[in-house]
Amino acid sequence: MKNFSDITDINLEQKLKIQIEFLEHNNPVYLFKLNGLPIQKIMHLGLLDHLHFSCLISQGAIEIVKICVNTKEILPLYLNRANPPTNWITQNWQFNIDKPFYPWYHEITGQGWTA
Repeated sequence: MKNFSDITDINLEQKLKIQIEFLEHNNPVYLFKLNGLPIQKIMHLGLLDHLHFSCLISQGAIEIVKICVNTKEILPLYLNRANPPTNWITQNWQFNIDKPFYPWYHEITGQGWTA
């Protein structure tokens, strides 16, 4: 039988699985990064990491089809938080989650605050 403190413990060894799907248009020249690392289709980050997506582009276009964190779609669903707010990237672009993912997700979806 688990006591209350065991049940509420957060396992910091768990990872965030970030899945990224985008399309390239017109032979783009770009550098898409997550937390300063070149993007890959699937990436793993720490549970409490902040997420900073950025794209530096000098030619062509990148279309963000989908970005999911632990199977929860964040883009293009929350594009209004991107700068500029578009999934068709033709100029330098960024999207920031400036706190751990789950508290941010609960706030943005109206589910309230989590510890």
